[in-house]
Amino acid sequence: MASSWRLRGLGAVVLLMVVVAACVEPPVEHGDRAVHYDSIGELVASADAVAIGRVAATSRGRVLDQEDVVFTIMDVRVVVERLLAGRMSTGTFTIEQPGWEKTVRRPGWRGWFDAGERPWRLQDELRLTEGDRGVFFLAGDRPPTGWELLGPEGLYLIDGAELADTVRSDPTVRTVEAMTVTELQAGVGAAVAAVGRGELKPKMPSAG
Repeated sequence: MASSWRLRGLGAVVLLMVVVAACVEPPVEHGDRAVHYDSIGELVASADAVAIGRVAATSRGRVLDQEDVVFTIMDVRVVVERLLAGRMSTGTFTIEQPGWEKTVRRPGWRGWFDAGERPWRLQDELRLTEGDRGVFFLAGDRPPTGWELLGPEGLYLIDGAELADTVRSDPTVRTVEAMTVTELQAGVGAAVAAVGRGELKPKMPSAG
């Protein structure tokens, strides 16, 4: 499997959202993304690793000061229970998620002001908590933590033998969440085989 260029860094999301972040109640929509993955096959072909894991801890991470709004990233450390595709050098990985936002009054700044911190939410983005189990479709070599989800459609929570219905609106998410865990594992296995035969390639950003 190979990595495709994905313009999904949380810093880029912040730049897209900063115009509305101070005046729109959460949740807010994602900024434009370069790639949307429409199937398990596209996710597997574009991922560097696919893993079942459990969230071991969450913590406050990087702070992104955008003048009138300060965003704090949430670091999520995951223990790998089973690697379905790709390679990992360790049994844990860390990803970044939207954490918290706070409107800050600056000298000479006028307008609506709320000093309280609140969760920073993006549409269709799951907010992971300690103990959550899930299936993670991951891009590697992504600073600063090394790993990054392939968008909202790159994460599915596990509820027993089923995938949890998280009521997200993304069509890929709706299709995958209707599967059982066993069906998803079989779909990943079939996609890995198709990649090996050269039938699936990483999905690239559309031209223009």
